[in-house]
Amino acid sequence: MSAGEGGSRGEPGTGSAGGGGGAEDLPAAKVVTIEEITTEVVPRDTVVELKGVVAMSPKFFISDTNSGDCLWGVFLSSPGLDKTAANSGILAVSRSKAATDGNGEPVCPSLEDASAGDPFPDDVAPGDVLDVAGETTYFSSSSCRDACGDLRCDSASEPPENASNCKQDCSASPELIPQSAIGQFQIEWIKSAVRTGRVEVPEPHVLTADEMVKLSSPTETAFHHAWGGVKVRLEGPLSPVLRTGTMGEQTVAGAYGNIHLKSGPEGGLVQVGNKTYYIGGAESACHEGPVYSNVNVVFNRVDGFIYNNFCIWSLQLANKCTDIDPPSEDCIAEELMCP
Repeated sequence: MSAGEGGSRGEPGTGSAGGGGGAEDLPAAKVVTIEEITTEVVPRDTVVELKGVVAMSPKFFISDTNSGDCLWGVFLSSPGLDKTAANSGILAVSRSKAATDGNGEPVCPSLEDASAGDPFPDDVAPGDVLDVAGETTYFSSSSCRDACGDLRCDSASEPPENASNCKQDCSASPELIPQSAIGQFQIEWIKSAVRTGRVEVPEPHVLTADEMVKLSSPTETAFHHAWGGVKVRLEGPLSPVLRTGTMGEQTVAGAYGNIHLKSGPEGGLVQVGNKTYYIGGAESACHEGPVYSNVNVVFNRVDGFIYNNFCIWSLQLANKCTDIDPPSEDCIAEELMCP
C-alpha cells in the first residue's frame, strides 16, 4: 500500500516543490517562533531561524520534483510545551538532489537503507531539539479543486476502488472525501538543522467534537491554518467507514493505506494515513501500510499530524504501532518495535 491518494505533492511557485531560489541563496535569517509563522506575524517567503524547536516525527519522504529534487519532511513543535496547541506545529521541508537510475531517470533514496542527503540528520527522532534555518512558505496547489479527493479523474492511475465512481459527487458514496484548496504553512528551503539536545515530546491535544468536524471540512480555513502541522488525538470509540477492495470485498484500509473515520453525526470523514512512515518496497513491516483484517475493529485512540496530503486535510500517523489503538495487526503478530 502506498502513502497517498492523489497527484503530485507540489508544483512550481507553491512553496513545497519548486519556485524561488535554493537554500544556498538565502540571506541572513531572522529568529522567529512557529506561532509567528502560522499566524503570519512573520510574512511568507521570509528567511528565518527556529531555535530549540522539538522534532515530533522521524524524517519522511514527501515527493520528488520536476527539477530533480527530493523533498523530505519533519514535523516540528514549539519548545517548552506539555501539550500541543493551536499554532504550535509546522512541517519543515528540506531538499536533496535525486540520483539517476540506469534509464537516466531521477531516483530518490530510500530512508530505510540510504542517506537522504538533506540538512536534517538521517536519524532525527521525536524529542530531538533542533535549531532550524529556512524560509517561510505556504503550500497550496492549483490542482486542488472542489471535488472528491479520492477521485483522480485527471490521472491514468486512479485507485481501482474508485474508478467506476469517478464522475459521482462525494455525497453519492460514503468512501469519498472532498478536496480542499486551503494551504498549509511550512518552513522550507532548509539551510541547516542542528541537533542540540533531547526532551520529552508534548502530549497531543485531544480534539473536541467540534474540532474533529472542522478537521474533516475542506473549508475551515482558520482551523487548518492554526492546526496544520500539529500532532493531535482523536479519542474513541471510533469505527472505520469500510472501503471497497478490488474484488468487491470490504476493507478497513483502502488501496493507498488510508483509513476513513466518521467525524461525527453532522461531520464528514477523517482520513487517517501512513504518509510519514510508509516506504515503498520496504524490508521492514514498520514501513508498510496498516493491516486490519477485522472489519469490526473499533479504535480507542488515534494520534496523528494534521496535514494537507494530496489536497485532503488528513491525520497522518507517525507510527502504526504506537499512534493508533489497537495497533496494526502485524505490530502484534511480528512483535514490531517501530521507531
